[in-house]
Amino acid sequence: MTPLVIGHRGARRLAVENTLESLRIALDLGADGVEFDVQLTADGELVLFHDDDLQRLANRPDAVTALAWRDLRAMTLGDGQLQTQRPAHLDEVLELLAGRNVHVNAELKVNAGDRSGGLHLADAFVRRLEQAPGGNWLISSFQQAPLAQVARAQLGRPLAALVDAQPPGDFWPLALRPAELDWPVTSVNPHVALVNAERLALWRGQGWQVWTWTVNAPAQWEYLCDVAISAIITDEPDVLLHFLRRHGKR
Repeated sequence: MTPLVIGHRGARRLAVENTLESLRIALDLGADGVEFDVQLTADGELVLFHDDDLQRLANRPDAVTALAWRDLRAMTLGDGQLQTQRPAHLDEVLELLAGRNVHVNAELKVNAGDRSGGLHLADAFVRRLEQAPGGNWLISSFQQAPLAQVARAQLGRPLAALVDAQPPGDFWPLALRPAELDWPVTSVNPHVALVNAERLALWRGQGWQVWTWTVNAPAQWEYLCDVAISAIITDEPDVLLHFLRRHGKR
C-alpha cells in the first residue's frame, strides 16, 4: 500500500505555513492533499492559523481569537528566510481547492482562550462546509467537543481523532484501547512516535485509517511504508514524493 502524501500546513519548508501560497505549492508539487489548522476570529471568521497567538509568525502577542479578520488580514506573517505572506481565510482556501481532486485534512484548532471549548468554531465551520462542494475532507481535532458538534450536524464528512505523543489529551486513551464514542470516527491521526505494530493492529481493528504526523525522516518513511500506513503528513511533501518514486512506491 502506498501512503497518501499530505502537506503539513501546506509546504511549510517552502512557504509560510497555513497560507494560500504554502497550500498551493504543496498541491502543485504533487501532494495528494494538504493539512491545515482552522481558528475563529473575534468577528466570527474562519482563518488558517496554528498557534494560539501571533508571536512566532508576526512578533505580536495578540491571540488570533481576539482579533477581527480585517485586522488579521492586514498583517504579514514571516518564518525565517521565507517570503512573508498574508493570513488565509477559509473561503480563499475553498476557492483554491475548487476543482482539485485532493485530500483535505482540516484541523479544528481550539485556542487556549476559547471559553466555548471549540463549539463556536465547530458551528461556524459546519455552516461554511454546508455550502461547500463535496470532496475528500477529513475533519480532525485533539478535542472531543468540536468533533462531536460536527458529527451532530451530519455533514457526511469523516472525522479523525488526533492523538499526541504524550498525555494528557482528549484522545490519548485511543493509544491504549478503543474508546466508547457516541459519534463516528473513521481515522485516528497519531504522532509518529506512537506508531508501532501493536497500536496499528488496535486502530485497524476498529476499522480506522491511520494518518500520522509530522514525519520528515526517510527512515521513518520507509518503516511507515512497510507497515502500510494510510497517510503520511509531512513538512516536505516534495522530498517524500521523491523518496517514494525512488523506492518504486509511486
